[in-house]
Amino acid sequence: MIMKMDEKRLSEPTRLETETEIKLKGATICPGIGIGQVRILDREFIVPRNEILESQVQSEQQRYSEAVKTVSDHLHEHIEETHTGSSLSSSLILKTHEAMLTDEQFHKAVISRISTEYKNAAWALEVEGEQIVAGLEASRSPYLMSRAEDIRDLVASIVDALSPTPKTYKKALRQDGELKVCISDNLFPSSVMEARRFHSVAFATESAALSSHAAILLKGFGIPAVGGLRGLRESAANGDQIIVDAVNGVVIIRPEPETVQRYITLKQELEVPEKLPPSPPISSRTKDGFDIHLMANINNPDQIQLVLRNRLEGVGLFRTEFFVLETESFPTEQEQFDIYHQVFTAAGGRRVVVRTFDIGGDKQIPDLHYCTGQNPALGVRGVRRHLLRRPDELQTQLRAILLAAVGFPVGILFPMITTVDDIREIKRLLESVKEELRAEDRPFSEEIQIGAMIEIPAAAISVGDILAEVDFVNVGTNDLLQYFVAADRDNDVVLRYENFENKAFLWLLGFIIERAAELGKEENVTICGEVASHPELVPLLLRLGFRSLSITPTSAQPVRNAIENTDLCVSSIKPTVN
Repeated sequence: MIMKMDEKRLSEPTRLETETEIKLKGATICPGIGIGQVRILDREFIVPRNEILESQVQSEQQRYSEAVKTVSDHLHEHIEETHTGSSLSSSLILKTHEAMLTDEQFHKAVISRISTEYKNAAWALEVEGEQIVAGLEASRSPYLMSRAEDIRDLVASIVDALSPTPKTYKKALRQDGELKVCISDNLFPSSVMEARRFHSVAFATESAALSSHAAILLKGFGIPAVGGLRGLRESAANGDQIIVDAVNGVVIIRPEPETVQRYITLKQELEVPEKLPPSPPISSRTKDGFDIHLMANINNPDQIQLVLRNRLEGVGLFRTEFFVLETESFPTEQEQFDIYHQVFTAAGGRRVVVRTFDIGGDKQIPDLHYCTGQNPALGVRGVRRHLLRRPDELQTQLRAILLAAVGFPVGILFPMITTVDDIREIKRLLESVKEELRAEDRPFSEEIQIGAMIEIPAAAISVGDILAEVDFVNVGTNDLLQYFVAADRDNDVVLRYENFENKAFLWLLGFIIERAAELGKEENVTICGEVASHPELVPLLLRLGFRSLSITPTSAQPVRNAIENTDLCVSSIKPTVN
């Protein structure tokens, strides 16, 4: 009962304090152990706030202009030192910061505040920056909210440059090289990307949105993470030593030396060597002999190694949109071909299911002009975006997949399917792409399978009609539950409704697999939502009738253990709604 268990954890006192160390209890997002120094992502900096005399206005405005020039002169150094190792290219970050630094309207507004409100430069800058950040964060767009972090970064840099000497600013640029554990009040994709940017060894957050896309990113990147940590921000300060025990859902702040040594030993015991000789997949079987197929969810090409290391049967879900989000641009056909061919080759004959770009909702990039609205999650996202606005983008991706899939077992999965008409339109577009390739005399995979994501209640109810048009379906329980109970999975306030054991939701899952069984296609249904990665919920899925799970690779062993300890002959679930 994962949601009830989490709610109980969050309602109880969460802090256990000894003389020096503080222990907080939360819930594991991605298993593992990380030890390092705290880096607070919700950046705080001290801004001197002084009223100035009219006679000081001109000199203060001059001081602001000189600070902007200092930041501009050292911008490349700042990007290289504070964003080194970023999954985003430094040139892209540089371009973003340069655009803000050359925004004359912004600088004029700051200078105007200095003269009209008689605020010192740093104070005027802070007020103007906060006004822009408030507007961006109110947009509910994850992309614009992540841009708010860029504004804060820039404001902090100029405030640093307003210090007495340029040396102070340059000193602030230097990193100490210590291992970092990123902590945050929130659990946004931008926070996770920033943690990855700093090569964070772990992540901890007060947010309990454990099924959010940001949580999925953490699992995909393999960053040990714990959420639902009440009191985290008030207990930890930048530079504190911290242990994130994402095996037991515990965080220890300012640990005793013996505690650190104990966790260093435990971490070494848990680590799997990076390079292992190729090994065949391990079959999974229940206590009473039912075979269960275990595959992996991955977010980028490098994670195929996690599939091999954990000896999974293949890739049940390759979320291609995440490498788009990392670069904030769409790759060309050739670039996509190279990525897919790399993954298919590395998979060594294992089946790989590639999901087309699921952009929109809380996964946005700069050139998305069609994914806005009062509620982007209910608007133009996933395949809707391709069919309604960007068919050319889908055609390019389909060409790349078809060309790269020659000689490999590959499936193409389409997200946000609502009706069978969506599938039929996609099939027509796919056939037109194949005709183009035939006309160009280019070899492509004729055996490629197509599938539909079942993540909208309407699609779940019409799953029989959809299965008649496709080779397989994947059940995305994260979005399916969100839409079913009308509760935003990223909103901590309504998390009580995000309960996978909701009777009505279990009935819906049961309906899906029963309808597939009636058509003789139960083997073509895979659960790929995060629920499949929770060992305590796996027996529930198996008793409903599901026999194929696609999971976070790092959850492989706990899920295997849960499967092996389940006896399906004991009972099966036929959920009813009273």
